[in-house]
Amino acid sequence: MTSKEEELKKRKTYLQIAGTACSNCRKTGAEVGIKALLRCTRCRMSCYCSRECQKADFSFHKHLCAAVKELSEFEEAWYSCNEQESEWNKRNIYHMQLLTEALDRELNNYERNAWLHQPKCHVCFRTTRDLQNQSPLIPCPECKVTFCCSSEHWEKHREKHQSLCKIYQLMINCERIRYQDTSETLWAPEEWDANAIYPPLPKDWNGYFKWRKNSQFIHLDALCGVITNNLSLPLTILSALERFYVRSKLRSLEDLTIHIIGASQYEIFALMTFEEIMHVLPKIKTVRIIMVGFELPGQNHGIDLQCCSRCTNSGRKRICAFYPMAYHEYGSSSDYTAPHVSAGFNTGLYEDDTELWKPTIEFLLDKETPCVFTSYSKEEATQDVKILKSWGAKVIVGAKENKWKSTMPLVEPQGTDKFYYNNFYRTLLQGRV
Repeated sequence: MTSKEEELKKRKTYLQIAGTACSNCRKTGAEVGIKALLRCTRCRMSCYCSRECQKADFSFHKHLCAAVKELSEFEEAWYSCNEQESEWNKRNIYHMQLLTEALDRELNNYERNAWLHQPKCHVCFRTTRDLQNQSPLIPCPECKVTFCCSSEHWEKHREKHQSLCKIYQLMINCERIRYQDTSETLWAPEEWDANAIYPPLPKDWNGYFKWRKNSQFIHLDALCGVITNNLSLPLTILSALERFYVRSKLRSLEDLTIHIIGASQYEIFALMTFEEIMHVLPKIKTVRIIMVGFELPGQNHGIDLQCCSRCTNSGRKRICAFYPMAYHEYGSSSDYTAPHVSAGFNTGLYEDDTELWKPTIEFLLDKETPCVFTSYSKEEATQDVKILKSWGAKVIVGAKENKWKSTMPLVEPQGTDKFYYNNFYRTLLQGRV
């Protein structure tokens, strides 16, 4: 099994976390022809369609399972949330601290998501563990990932949920596409309208799909959402290049170097779509993508990536290099080459490791590197801009909605019925004021 397949297998979907899909094969009870899934008797969290699937998942499940069992026996940890979402969030954080102690290590992304998104009543925030006799929560029959503890609470919540259920269903359908057969749907068709010369880019996703001769995807919301989630990265970069360089310069470029700052699995999984840059810029012969970030798997100085037949026949190349380090450390190394643009996606600059970002930002400002940063929300983008300006950055576009944002909804882990989208807002900066 490849490392990507392993990562995708460990990643639990919302249906799996909700207990309405098998924790191993991701199929629901209806899909395998059984009335109810088998629930793990020790942790009561993971569910399976068969004993075989339970055994197959055991190597991924066993450590968290034991920690959850230990937590479940700690009665003092299950204090009442008093129907307050803020108390629910505080208790969740406390529980994750206890799980970390039980595991003797930090929770990984999959374990953290499973705990943050565990089923709860959307009115009183009680889990099955909080209910007398551990009564089952009642799921929405449509989306199957939203719960209430009783018919009375469903009556209170139903009106609000009706306006959001379609978004939950879209989210679930996107996940079905992304994790079907342990692979993600990538965007790699080889046809586009050669009569349309870009830049400028089309005005929106509909125009883009029309240019790519795949306008039928516009009517398939889930598939479109998955596609835009990946394509959002290269299209956001292209739109930034349009702002930083004159059109004639872009159309004549033969070599392009892009730096991805704080790169992680999101950027790696979307790597195939960066070929779109060569499809949009007609003269490009070589695109160099330098990914820098602590979460990268290992260092390499550049490997050739496969291209579509049209680009291959035209002698085009994509080269990608990984540097698992801070960006300013890479900038101080002999491997550093100045980019045409640097991009940081969903950086969380103002709330996560702000001080670690400061030397990287200062390096970029000193080099007068054209930069584009994205954020999940306007609030985050606004806070990012405040910090960037406090460090002396010359902000060219500040906290503006990105027309090339992802259309695939993601659930806010510490909010009820709140969604966010990758690269929803963008900020452009270059040099100092």
